[in-house]
Amino acid sequence: MKSHVLFSIGFRPWFLLFLAGGGLMFSAWGLSWMIASTGLHIPIELPPMLVDWRWHAHEIIYGLGVALLSGFLLTAVQNWTGRRPLPPIGLFAVTAIWLCARGAFLFFGMHNTWAYLLSIIPEIIVGLAILNVIVRAGQWHNILFPFVLLLLAFLDGYFGIHINEPDLHGQVAIMGLWPILAVLLFVSQRIIPAFTANRAGARSKSSGMYTAVIFGLSPLLLLLLGFVPQIPGHALLWSVISTAIILFGLRGIMRWWQPVALHEPMLLVLYAGFVLTLAGLIIMTLSILIFNHNQDAAVWWDAGIHGMGIGILGILGPGMLLRVSAGHSGRRIFMPKWLRVFFIVAFLVWLLRVFTPAFGYNPLMLGLSAWGMAAVYFALLFAVGFWLVTPRADGRI
Repeated sequence: MKSHVLFSIGFRPWFLLFLAGGGLMFSAWGLSWMIASTGLHIPIELPPMLVDWRWHAHEIIYGLGVALLSGFLLTAVQNWTGRRPLPPIGLFAVTAIWLCARGAFLFFGMHNTWAYLLSIIPEIIVGLAILNVIVRAGQWHNILFPFVLLLLAFLDGYFGIHINEPDLHGQVAIMGLWPILAVLLFVSQRIIPAFTANRAGARSKSSGMYTAVIFGLSPLLLLLLGFVPQIPGHALLWSVISTAIILFGLRGIMRWWQPVALHEPMLLVLYAGFVLTLAGLIIMTLSILIFNHNQDAAVWWDAGIHGMGIGILGILGPGMLLRVSAGHSGRRIFMPKWLRVFFIVAFLVWLLRVFTPAFGYNPLMLGLSAWGMAAVYFALLFAVGFWLVTPRADGRI
């Protein structure tokens, strides 16, 4: 019974993998830094991948990021169209392949071709499944979502092809973040004002077509610029596009905001994640404009990447996950007081990971930030895990 329930709708298996996989990944990544910070020869033999930053970058984006998007989009598209993108056996197969890919990278390394093929397959299958139902329903305004998943499949393979290139750290490694950012921003401008208005008992303040276009298209333009870093005026063009995202984002916050959000943690976490994601992008933009590609620029670029990444995958994404898991399992949309503590932990991790590199990459600080993220993921798993594997509480299918 439980296995059938688990694969009855997209958010259930994908969110379970996102939380369990994320908790384990961050625990392992933090362990390597904590061992390094002690200066002791602790008799623990870690897999080589756990000390390879390429594994960390790839798995956070193409492992956790893809799991989060797949769970959210398969569920949302099914609600919007009334059509199931994947049957239960399809969900089982695609999540099993995703899991095999994670194991292949961990045990066979970042140069293993089969690992990349396994990683790409779920991105293609989920993307095509969503594309199929969107086209059949004529919902062309949602075409961004399957496009992003198929684009992630291409970028996943591109990462593998360029695994030994010198620009991997600066550009290629983070390319997959831009499509994920596009989806999260595009979805945010739909749901945050709607949820706020519902809670305040007011009329929803739509962000407008221009905001939707800026949020959905501009991150993809930043991705495109990553392929041509040597073109004249690259830094200025990049900064103009990123500034447009930031300004429309701040405009959105001011337009959507209602004081009631301060007293509704399920809503406040969405605002916090949105703001911290923008803050990461602001830091990246300043690193280009102010430091002019010197050593400080690299430090602050890295800080901005992690600020944006933690904003997306540590606060905004998990906030959406919690709301979707509660609403679609027939539970009350409410954040327990004990869970609020862990979202505060996520905010502290954001501060720690963004600002401590300016004072040197301290292994202890890096280890603590990774373990902090692991704690957030495991806390969410404890909060919603039972919901994901059991029937709806309201008896609905």
